Amino acid sequence: MKKIALKIAMVAPPFGDTGGPEVAVLNLAEALKKEGADVTLFAPKDWQTSVRHIPTLSKSIWNMNQREKVEIATLRMQSQMAVVEYADEFDVVHFHCQRFSCFAAEKIKKPTVLTMHNNFSDEMLVEMKSAGMHIVALSNAQARGREIDAVIHHGLPTHQIKPSYKKGKYLLFLGRLTDQKGVDIAIKIAKKVEKKLYIIGRIGNTKDRKEYFKEKLEPFIDGKQIVYLGTVTHKKIYEYCAKAEALLFPIRRPESFGLVTVEALACGTPIIATKVEPLPEILHNPGVAFLSDNIENLIGAAKNTNVFDRKECRKYVEENFDSSVMAKKYLELYKKIIKTKSIGI
Repeated sequence: MKKIALKIAMVAPPFGDTGGPEVAVLNLAEALKKEGADVTLFAPKDWQTSVRHIPTLSKSIWNMNQREKVEIATLRMQSQMAVVEYADEFDVVHFHCQRFSCFAAEKIKKPTVLTMHNNFSDEMLVEMKSAGMHIVALSNAQARGREIDAVIHHGLPTHQIKPSYKKGKYLLFLGRLTDQKGVDIAIKIAKKVEKKLYIIGRIGNTKDRKEYFKEKLEPFIDGKQIVYLGTVTHKKIYEYCAKAEALLFPIRRPESFGLVTVEALACGTPIIATKVEPLPEILHNPGVAFLSDNIENLIGAAKNTNVFDRKECRKYVEENFDSSVMAKKYLELYKKIIKTKSIGI
C-alpha cells in the first residue's frame, strides 16, 4: 500500500528571501519535500522555490517602495491570513512569523505550529499557546526551560554549498548592522590585526539603526581595509564565506540561533565569536570556533587562524546541521501532534 505524503502548509515571513528566518523557511520547505512530504509555501510572489507556491503578497516587503509599504502592519497581517482559506487542504499549518500568525491560527481547525525565529517573552508564549499553536524554539538557550513542544536547530542544504579548504583572504562580518551584532567590535578586531574586513548586511530604516551606522561604523569604512558590501544574494554570501579566513560574530546580547555561523562553517570557514548564548550551545567544537568575551582573546584568535581545521568545519555542519536532520525532526513533531489531536489529548 502506497504511503500517503504528509501535506504541510509552510507560511513564511513577508519581508524577503535573504534574511535568516526567510532562508530557514526555504531550507525547511525544500528539505521536507526531499523527505517525501507534500509542501506548499505561502510566501510573497517574488520568492523562488521548487515546492508548490501560493503568493501571499505581490512582492516581498523589502522589495516594495515607500508608497507600497506605507501600511506595513496590514501587509504583515495579510501575509499570515492568506493561508486560512486553504487550511483544510493540509495536515499541518506551520507558521514562521511571531507577529500576527496567532490571528490566522485561531481560525484554523488543523494543527498549527510556530517556529520562534526571535527571542520571545513569557506573555507571547501564553498568547501563541492560547491560539492553539505548537511552539518550536531554535535552541535551548532561546527556550530557557519553558514548556514548549520541541527544540529544533536550523539546517542547511550542505550538498548545495561548496566549501573551500584554502586559507581565506579576509575576515568577514555577516548580519544586521546593529549594536547587538557587534559590528563595531568586528571592525576593532580587524584593525588591530591589520586584516581586511568585508561587512555584509542591512543598515535598516529605523533611527537607531541609521545612527549606529553613521556614528559607529561609517567613520571606519574606507573601502580598502574595512569594506562595506551592502546586501548580496545568498549565493554570493556563500562565495564570500568560502573565501574568508574567519567569520567574526561578536554579538553583545543573546540570539535565538545565529544561522550565519553555521552557514560559514558549511563553507569551511571558522568562527571567532563571543560566548553569548546560544553560541556555546551551537559551537562547542574548538576545532571550528573560538569563543571569548575578552576582546584581546578574540584579537589573538583572529591573528592565528591556522589553529582551525577547515575540513572539520564542514564535517561539523554535515553531521549536526544538515537540512535533512532538521526536516526529520520536524516530521517527527508533525506526526506526534497529528496523532495527539486525533485521539483527543
